[in-house]
Amino acid sequence: MTSSTRSQPNTAVPSFTLPFVKQGLKATSATIDWHVITGRAPFALDEAAVQGRVEGKTVLVTGAGGSLGRPLTLALANASPRRLVLYDQHESSLFRLRQALLAARPDVPLRAVLGDVRDARRLRRVFAGESPDLVYHLAAYKQVPWGEEDPVAFAEANVLGARVVIEAARDAGVTQIVYPSTDKAIAPPSLYGATKRLVEGMLQAAAETGGPRCTIVRFVNVLGSQGSAPETFIRQIESGQPLTITHRDMRRYWITPEHAIVLLLHAACFDDRVLVVAPDAGDEVTAIEIATRLFAVLRPCQGEPAIVVTGLRPGERLAEPLCAPHEWLKRTLLPGVLAVRGVPPVDVAHVDAGVREVARLLEADSPSTTIRSAVFAAASALQSVAESAARPPATPEGRLATAPAASGTAARYGPPDLSNSPKTST
Repeated sequence: MTSSTRSQPNTAVPSFTLPFVKQGLKATSATIDWHVITGRAPFALDEAAVQGRVEGKTVLVTGAGGSLGRPLTLALANASPRRLVLYDQHESSLFRLRQALLAARPDVPLRAVLGDVRDARRLRRVFAGESPDLVYHLAAYKQVPWGEEDPVAFAEANVLGARVVIEAARDAGVTQIVYPSTDKAIAPPSLYGATKRLVEGMLQAAAETGGPRCTIVRFVNVLGSQGSAPETFIRQIESGQPLTITHRDMRRYWITPEHAIVLLLHAACFDDRVLVVAPDAGDEVTAIEIATRLFAVLRPCQGEPAIVVTGLRPGERLAEPLCAPHEWLKRTLLPGVLAVRGVPPVDVAHVDAGVREVARLLEADSPSTTIRSAVFAAASALQSVAESAARPPATPEGRLATAPAASGTAARYGPPDLSNSPKTST
């Protein structure tokens, strides 16, 4: 890819993704033009880059039946994979996805597997039998307050589940793992964010010791996704209830469902052994502003919505950064994708020791507070090592914290970083 025009927002999302993204959303969410809510034009999908990476390859997706997994898998089917393997523990979601794929792309060989990523025996058997080239590991628990209530479940699913996937992928000779992490993994205040930060380190350690290369995607809030704040706002608007927010100053980066799928598809198009990317998400917007915009769309000419402030919940903070203080952001040649630079190598021994301790405590049925502390200790150790090992950026103005006020991607992040130019084939 050499054309710089591909990095500019387009006026329409190509048909490669759009029909499928709506299938991952609930009824009202699917009718909303989320680009109106963000006030930003959509990013175009580089179909040639995605096709070049997926065509003729076996692709396995864990958590395939979820609100991101479903449209992602349907979009991948259009990129001519040799075979698609869908792995999910939710029977109804997996059944509906399989039926949708059989109807949309009956020519694509398909296998749907009911299974939990924590089931090492079953997952290893699937990996060994299918020999996937590319793995999207989407299966995880994601609700921040729930993670605070039940750290055991989150540690088991997010940390041990990821360990099973990474080990099975290494044994099966997988080339690349794409993993959706979160901005909440940066200096995490929540158990959920800590599990995601630890898995980032696990993937990086595997890639640095001969395992699959990894692309870690630090997601921000996806508008309309299941369990999101906007989904709650929609339900409250439709039922005539006041809109609840936790704090009037709560602000987030927001992307549309289409941008989320474009981001995941583009993430597979890089050849870096370890790469962390983030969405080009524009400016932060307060949750109350998003709620107000949604109310205006769904209840036009009805004035301002009633707002009830409920207070911050455990694990929440007022803002989420796109990168850590020792990291900075650079544009890539693929639309909607920023590369996180300044990510140093991990201490593999630290990562392994942290994960083994979490696993030992879970096996021993230790108290949830003890398991929570172990997850945070492992994540904090990763953060400390990263900060001490990080080098200052070659272009300090590229840091998010000191980005110039001028608008536009080029003004914020400088010219595209050609050191991680995407490839169209492996």
